[in-house]
Amino acid sequence: MKKLVPWLILGFGLRLILIPITLHPDIRAVYLAADLINHRGQMFDFYDYLSRLPRDDKLIISFGYDNIFIFIYPPLAYLTHALFNLFLSPLYPASAFQTLIYDIGRARLDSGLPLLLYLLKLPYLLADIFCFWLIYRLLPDKNKILGSLVWIFNPLVIYSAYMMGQFDIFIAAFLLLAVYFADKKPLLAAVTLGIGAGFKPFPLLLLFFLPGSKIKNIISGLAAYLVILLPYLPSWGFRHYALFAAQSEKMFYAGIPVSGSQLLPLFAVVYSVFAWWNHFRPRDLPLWGWFLAVLLLFFSVTHFHPQWFTWATPLLTMSFALLPKTRLPLLALLAGFIMIIFSFDQSLSFGLFGSNLRLLLPDDFISIVRGLFAGTAAVTVWQILRHESVPA
Repeated sequence: MKKLVPWLILGFGLRLILIPITLHPDIRAVYLAADLINHRGQMFDFYDYLSRLPRDDKLIISFGYDNIFIFIYPPLAYLTHALFNLFLSPLYPASAFQTLIYDIGRARLDSGLPLLLYLLKLPYLLADIFCFWLIYRLLPDKNKILGSLVWIFNPLVIYSAYMMGQFDIFIAAFLLLAVYFADKKPLLAAVTLGIGAGFKPFPLLLLFFLPGSKIKNIISGLAAYLVILLPYLPSWGFRHYALFAAQSEKMFYAGIPVSGSQLLPLFAVVYSVFAWWNHFRPRDLPLWGWFLAVLLLFFSVTHFHPQWFTWATPLLTMSFALLPKTRLPLLALLAGFIMIIFSFDQSLSFGLFGSNLRLLLPDDFISIVRGLFAGTAAVTVWQILRHESVPA
């Protein structure tokens, strides 16, 4: 570990540099919810709060009437931020926080914004450190240094957590924690995935691949997830915009038409192949390899948001450290990811720095990139499959 200290300092410094100079508007929603929970008594009602306000309210004007149901994620996405907000909000520069929420266009002009961004993004740094510790514990001694270095300078995490200010690193942490628990405590791993689904539901798809009784694992994971959701089921906004979020349907868009109104969803087809394969030959891949296979399948057939790719970063790090033959494909996946970023609006690239510079790549080109990405993802899984004696 001593050998890593200079690199840890360098990685920490890089994060400290990027945190105050990059800003994406999405960070407002989670911290607005946190403020409503802690300072307006909306613990169980925040999903519907904006819909009850008059149209001339400052919040409605700021977010727009079309966004009165702006809270579209499961409860933990907001409760986690509320917990940090509870302790850190007294340190917020008040004018900067108000400007961020009510007039983000002027936020960069507020001298208190850098300090505010440090405080708002602090939770992601803690999750980042936790992932680093888990990766260090999971990797064999001979792979610890390389895996640690890859994580310290992981551009995917740095981009999504510290530049975009997105909370998906929490999901990555829970996926990795499930891998950590799975060998000796599979039911605890299932509960961990259920808790991870309290941020976004995707981890539920991984319950089937845990070792032990699949029925018990699925029931345990779903039970943990339902406990988180239960207090919010009476909320109309939660049921219609977060419980069955429209974004979850994206994985079924890619498909092969079989009639005028029906298709074979590629995700469902390949997922079922993975599930049966795991049922009959679970040792063909280590658990982290099964998780990574499902994630890469999802990213290959889904118009994914850039921050979603964070979920796979710990598993990609482990693959890079453990399996030399996956390193070149993984670098190709990273290159594809970077190009895909430029298919989105400029707020996800140069706009993070407050620049109006635009570099939007055409859809036809990005379609080819996505095809190459999918093929490379398949090769990556194949290389993990072929490698013998991969740590579980």
